Amino acid sequence: MEPEILADSERELSRLREDLHLSRLELAAAREQLETERELIAVGARAEEQLIKLSVALDTWLTKRERRSRWWGPLRRWLAPEMPSRSERAQLALINASDLFDGPWYLRTYPGAAGSGASPALHYLRRGAGSGKDPGPDFDTRAYRRQHPELGSKDNPLVHHLRSRR
Repeated sequence: MEPEILADSERELSRLREDLHLSRLELAAAREQLETERELIAVGARAEEQLIKLSVALDTWLTKRERRSRWWGPLRRWLAPEMPSRSERAQLALINASDLFDGPWYLRTYPGAAGSGASPALHYLRRGAGSGKDPGPDFDTRAYRRQHPELGSKDNPLVHHLRSRR
C-alpha cells in the first residue's frame, strides 16, 4: 500500500509543480500587462498635461486677439466675423471676469469651439449657451434655463445669472 501512497504523492507533487509553473507564467504576463498599462497611463497623463497647457495658451491668444479687435471697427468685424460686436463686448467683459467661466476648460470640453476662431467666451456667448454647453465646470446652462423659464432663447444664462447677482 505504501507504493500507492508514494505514487499518489508524486502525482500530486507533479500536479502542484505544473500549477505553480502556470501561476508563475500568469503572474509574469500580468506584470507585463501592468507595466504596459502604467506606461500608457503616463503617456496619457503627459498628453493631458500638454492639452491643458495648449488650451490655456489658445484661450489667452484668442482672448487677446479679440480684445485688440476693438480698434479695427466694423470693417474688421465684417472681414473677421469671429470678432465681437460692440454690443457683445459688455457681455464678454462680464463673462471673462466671472469665476464661473473657464476658457481652457471650455476648449477642452468642446474642442469644436477652437475651430470657430472666436475666443471661448465669445463662442459660449454666441453659440455655446444656445446649444446647452456649460461655460465651466461650476455652471450648468441647461439647469439654469429650467430654473428660469423667463429667459428667452436668445438670452445667455450665464450673463443673466451674473447680472442678477449684482
